Amino acid sequence: MLRKYSLYLLTTTLIILSVLSGCGNKNKVTKTETEVAVPVQVSTVTRGSVESKIDFLGNISGSQDVKVYSTIPTCIVTMKVDVGDVVKKGQVLAVVDNEKIRQMVIQAEAGMESARAQYKNVETEWNRINKLYQANAVSRAQFDGVAAQREAAKSAVKQLEAALTNAKSQVEDSYIKAPIAGVVSERFLEQGDQTSPQMPVFTIVKMNPVKVEIEVVESQIGLVKIGQMAHVKVESYPDQKFEGKVSKIDPTLNPMSRTIGVEILIDNSAMKLKPGMFARVEIVIDRHDDTILIPKYAVLENTTLEYLGGELTNAKVKIEKYIYIVQDSIALKKPIQTGFEDGPKIEVLYGINAGERLVTVGQHNLFDSSKVDIVTNGSGL
Repeated sequence: MLRKYSLYLLTTTLIILSVLSGCGNKNKVTKTETEVAVPVQVSTVTRGSVESKIDFLGNISGSQDVKVYSTIPTCIVTMKVDVGDVVKKGQVLAVVDNEKIRQMVIQAEAGMESARAQYKNVETEWNRINKLYQANAVSRAQFDGVAAQREAAKSAVKQLEAALTNAKSQVEDSYIKAPIAGVVSERFLEQGDQTSPQMPVFTIVKMNPVKVEIEVVESQIGLVKIGQMAHVKVESYPDQKFEGKVSKIDPTLNPMSRTIGVEILIDNSAMKLKPGMFARVEIVIDRHDDTILIPKYAVLENTTLEYLGGELTNAKVKIEKYIYIVQDSIALKKPIQTGFEDGPKIEVLYGINAGERLVTVGQHNLFDSSKVDIVTNGSGL
């Protein structure tokens, strides 16, 4: 019995020593392990300009949209332009039948010549009678009779001059002209059709500049001002940005939508923008120059819930932003405060300086003071 107990004690001791020996070896291996460098990509921090913008949607239209009418109700004898034609101000677009009006001009000219001749004869007689009347050689009645004839002849000349001017104006009106420079966007009648003062013949759109009309909600009205720069993009030219300016702000709100109308004029000298195009508008409400800029994807966030005391629900979400920079192959964690966001870039108000090497890829695998292996070194944004 004693022998069995001694054997059991010896076996137990050997097992304990074996375990302790194994633990000692494991600790020894851990201490000799070397830290593995994390591969990262970095870029040099630069300075630049950043804009604060608010986005809107709208439709492009001509800066002017004018319907052209014929003031003479007669048929069109000549059609000189069609839809899509570019026209100048004052250019003849169509001609209506003006034969009768021309005859009126001829008659008015003949009548005026006759009236002028009559007035000339009466004027000569009045000069003769006036001299005799001054010399008391004729009676007052004779003088008044010639004076009345003189005034009647003078009035007849004026009436016929007015009739001639009106007839010539109607001849001019028979040539339908463009009131503005632009593009013919609509043609409502054909050659031979009867015109009417209530029926337009053409629509002309002024294509340079064009405009976008947007609706600004009540909370943003104070941010939008006349003269502000606007960036405009259309689906037809996805890689191009057109520049415009806020040109008009309506004085009152729409009581139904609680919005205010804003007009933006856009240079269209290349004639790429067409009325009816859908437009995305960014109005620049502020701009910072010579400021620190980094890619937005380089920024990491740590979100915590900050308890404010009192009720358990009395807490707020706290977001801390940070980035990693590399110094001597070591990644250093730096908290930052950000400002404007502009597309893929973001402004940093403090926490990083120009010229430092910012980790742009691999930052999610890092801890403060991690050893890194730089695989790509970019030049910045």
